[in-house]
Amino acid sequence: MAKREEGPNRVPRLSSASELDIPWSTLETLIGGRSVVDLQQLPVADDKSVGRFLQAYGFDPTDASDCRVMEQIHARAIRYLDEVVLPWQWLGAVPEPWRSMPIEDLLAVAARPPSGEWPNWPCVLLKVLHCTTHAMFSQDTEAHQAALKSVEARFLPFLFEQSGQQWIGDEHCKIPLVDFHIKDEKPFERIMTKLLHKPGNLALEVFDRLGVRLVTHDIFSAVLLIKFLRSRNIIMFANQLPERSRNSLAELDEIHRLYGVSAPPFIVEQPAGAMLPSPELSGDNPFSDRAFRMFKFVERLIVRLPDGRRSIYPYEIQLLDCHAWEATFSGDATHSAYEARQLKRVRQRLFGHPVQGA
Repeated sequence: MAKREEGPNRVPRLSSASELDIPWSTLETLIGGRSVVDLQQLPVADDKSVGRFLQAYGFDPTDASDCRVMEQIHARAIRYLDEVVLPWQWLGAVPEPWRSMPIEDLLAVAARPPSGEWPNWPCVLLKVLHCTTHAMFSQDTEAHQAALKSVEARFLPFLFEQSGQQWIGDEHCKIPLVDFHIKDEKPFERIMTKLLHKPGNLALEVFDRLGVRLVTHDIFSAVLLIKFLRSRNIIMFANQLPERSRNSLAELDEIHRLYGVSAPPFIVEQPAGAMLPSPELSGDNPFSDRAFRMFKFVERLIVRLPDGRRSIYPYEIQLLDCHAWEATFSGDATHSAYEARQLKRVRQRLFGHPVQGA
């Protein structure tokens, strides 16, 4: 390696000291892991900066079609705030002039946040606009429909009813079910809430737009069902996302006892209780109540689209026993209680804490 020599060509050259004014908040989003939803100010100084910012983001404010798209995003963001997030505290609907202010003006105003005023509406709106954009344009409708058809083709042939009881299986193995459900789309409002409460707020990381839920009568049947789904290639274990797998239904040693077997040598034994979340709310999803116990995993489907191209699309599989399923109909484990906890976090991130006397 050549020796590096010191000299004038080795140091930065700046036209003015203003180049040393580093916007630390945005720098933290690039190299510090901070979410843009947690920013309180944007470093956009003037109209030219606003135009460059929007073009870098993905929209040309001088293009009529892009302007129409931005208007659609704006309208949907306002509707989400009005209908889902608000009212809250003493806030009603989004007030004027903010609700009708163009995105370009919001960007310019957000660069000069009002002192002592709560809430900072330009900042709130830009955060919601950002998540609305990702929610609207990250969905591949053709891939979703192809994935739904693939899921139905895998599961439905093995479902049947006998003497008033729903079953899944074939001539060799039949497992009674309490419930079977395919969730074929996640509502836009739910996607928005999920993006706004997540630190990363990336719609590409929403893995449960499509999902399957199976409820068995007991844990033994739930484990047997996993084996059945795998052995019949209804699910493909090679395409699972291991970081998205969750087991809060049963510990491995409990499963071994149910099946009357000792632990295989390649499975690392866990200490008592290690497989189940210890706090009130589970660790991987802080909004899930501890009573909501399940096996959960995400598979990436490889689907063929109408034009012949292939796409990878994730879907979520949940397996519960009847006790865990029944718990979802009351108390903190209900879906409405789960959504309320998420929405509380969304409001905190968007608005912050009310200013006394504001």
